[in-house]
Amino acid sequence: MTRTLLLFDIDGTLLLSGGAGIRAMADAGAQLFGDGFSLDGFDLAGKLDPVIYRELADRHGIDDAHLYHDAFRDLYLSRLRSEIARTAHHVHLMPGILDTLTELRRRNQQTNDAQLGLLSGNYRAAVPIKFTVVGLDPAWFQITALGDDAPSRPELTLLAMRKYEAHWREKADPKHVVVIGDTPHDVHCAKAHGCVSFCVATGRYSIAELDAAGADIAVENLSDPTPLFDLIG
Repeated sequence: MTRTLLLFDIDGTLLLSGGAGIRAMADAGAQLFGDGFSLDGFDLAGKLDPVIYRELADRHGIDDAHLYHDAFRDLYLSRLRSEIARTAHHVHLMPGILDTLTELRRRNQQTNDAQLGLLSGNYRAAVPIKFTVVGLDPAWFQITALGDDAPSRPELTLLAMRKYEAHWREKADPKHVVVIGDTPHDVHCAKAHGCVSFCVATGRYSIAELDAAGADIAVENLSDPTPLFDLIG
């Protein structure tokens, strides 16, 4: 049997958190480093959370930033939990996501040809915070490569492939590894290992921009998941 590993990004692909993540990071930074800490004009799209912290620390001239990372992460997660709870009505799934995941899970139970996974820059502990409010279960995604698991997004792709191999005791064929995201970063981390790049224009990038970045397939959203299902098997 040929199994296809489907690695979903989270923010901008599965869901939108209504800016809760940005506000939580800004609040955590201000609490730790003072009111001058700001994310104004900073581009977070497609970046790993620890990388975002390092870039923000450099931007604000914070010395020995690595000494404060764990404190920042813990403050951020605490603030994220509060922000998500406070603005839950602004957090929502992207079009077609729940139906797509439901069908993929049903299909996997019947034929075992589609392995659900996550490839995201989020801290691991942030995932259940975001998922709970929109009715997703982290347990649906057996193969995960998240922001605190590797130093770069391409290395997350490689990690996910290695986890697949350890789980199934078979080599992960890059032609059957699909990275699903909404930014050029998602394209690049797929292409770095010869994987398939499937993009949705549900974030800040258009189909044309995603095509230009090298996406194998770019669609408006997953209201019609047929192009994704066609890649399985």
